[in-house]
Amino acid sequence: MLKPKVVASLPVHIGRVIQVSTERLRYANGREYDIDFARHPGAAAVVAVDGNGRVCVVRQYRHGVEDFLWEIPAGKLDAGEPPEVCAVRELREETGVEAARWTSLGLYIPAPGIFTEVIHLYLARDLHIGAASPDADEELEIKWLALDEAMGLVLRGEWNDGKTAMALLRAQNQLKM
Repeated sequence: MLKPKVVASLPVHIGRVIQVSTERLRYANGREYDIDFARHPGAAAVVAVDGNGRVCVVRQYRHGVEDFLWEIPAGKLDAGEPPEVCAVRELREETGVEAARWTSLGLYIPAPGIFTEVIHLYLARDLHIGAASPDADEELEIKWLALDEAMGLVLRGEWNDGKTAMALLRAQNQLKM
């Protein structure tokens, strides 16, 4: 199979975080199709596990689902920012937690059919807990719970955030190695 070629791109919206366009793709069979496409700078997300095997999660309002979700700390990459720097910053800002030991948990690709967003997942250990300093537009509730309990909430369908589910599963696996 060959990758389709972009033969036209019509910018539709340039927002604070994403850029949306309609793109025409030409496939190997010669047919052309239009797709709506959103460019996102990417993000980093962190499973912070303390010495008692507890994971730090935050609860915040997510307008896309018009509800509050429990998630691992995460945030958007700033322009030119390495993912590991973003992970350290977001963990500290959202929760006040700093970590001495970091392990990559790989990537999570939330919606590859329409978004370029790639989320870099990390496991943070050897923690020091300080005061959180969330962004002005973030209202967060912080909770610590056993990693097994968090995984149970994911497996029972009570927590449905994709990056959180993927990262918790990979962290649990990493910690058993």
